[in-house]
Amino acid sequence: MADSEWSVAAPADTRTIRAWPEIDDDEPLDLRGVAARGRRISGVELSAHSELVDLVATDCDISGLLAQQSRLERAELVRSRLRGVTWAGGVVRDVLLDEVRTEDASVRFSALRRVIVRDSDLPGLDLTECTLEQVRFEQCTLRGARFDHATMVQVGFTGCDLTGVSGAAAFAGASMQLDDLLSLAPSLARELGITII
Repeated sequence: MADSEWSVAAPADTRTIRAWPEIDDDEPLDLRGVAARGRRISGVELSAHSELVDLVATDCDISGLLAQQSRLERAELVRSRLRGVTWAGGVVRDVLLDEVRTEDASVRFSALRRVIVRDSDLPGLDLTECTLEQVRFEQCTLRGARFDHATMVQVGFTGCDLTGVSGAAAFAGASMQLDDLLSLAPSLARELGITII
């Protein structure tokens, strides 16, 4: 596969924000062209159809974020922590996660396109019924992640720990290294009804 198929579009020029903008419970948030460094963002619920575009978050701690049917596009999250974050039924496109740590994170029912996740610790990540297209996981811990009924198109795994994932049948068509496959094997065996003795 050519490298160009795996690239993500970088965020456009951004301006640094000092605080998360005020949220109107009734109106979708339209946040564009911003950067946050070393910020703590907690307890944010976005209205449906919110859009976060051209966003850079570095060394941030994001917790209690809930977004439904919203869009995250051309974004970079670097050396950041996500706790209790739910991005449900939305779109995640042209996004880079680099050295991200998660606890209780979910992107259920979302479409992920041109996403690169690198050097990240994502135990229990919930990708149930997601569509993943041109997504790459590099050197990631995905222990116990949920891929139930997910669809994968041009998805690659390199140096990942896939121990205990659910929905292993969704990996049909994915590409991975032998070590990745070995960590996935018990989950595949369980789904196929194979008893390991």
